[in-house]
Amino acid sequence: VDQGKDLHVVIGKKHPQKVAKIVHLGIYRDWEELDRLMKNFNVLRVVVDALPETRNARAFAERHRGKVFLNFYREFQKGFYKWNEWDLTVACNRTESLDASHNEIMAGEIILPKECEIVSEFAKNLHNVAKKLEEDEETGSKRYVYVKLGPDHFRHAYNYECMARQNCPNLLFGDLL
Repeated sequence: VDQGKDLHVVIGKKHPQKVAKIVHLGIYRDWEELDRLMKNFNVLRVVVDALPETRNARAFAERHRGKVFLNFYREFQKGFYKWNEWDLTVACNRTESLDASHNEIMAGEIILPKECEIVSEFAKNLHNVAKKLEEDEETGSKRYVYVKLGPDHFRHAYNYECMARQNCPNLLFGDLL
């Protein structure tokens, strides 16, 4: 779930021997609508953007304790995602996590729903970020960052879905994320 003016939702399904697939894309206004999705899709793991509305995101996580985690991008974190069951958070390096979800798309490791208006919007959002090399003028150190080129809410919602799918406990055939 990526939040902004609206809540952009990507729900995926993982198969143990096959590629994963996206089973639902949606845009919602109210956090309570997500409770219905949790039940209807039997969702096991959610990563939700922690900002800007942390209070509502945390309340949603509390209602679904152990399933919903608030994501905080950490610029200088390296390596694995840092899951914290106690405070219902997950931290990751933004560039590394966006690289991972980008690579999944490019490798054809995800199946998208049949083409329709919302799938087209999803695809446009995926193209609305670009990787750029930045150099620190003082130190000369270089690093890649993703920059926003247009609406990118579905891009981040997909990134969170990938994170959730990689860390889903007790995943059984047919369970959803």
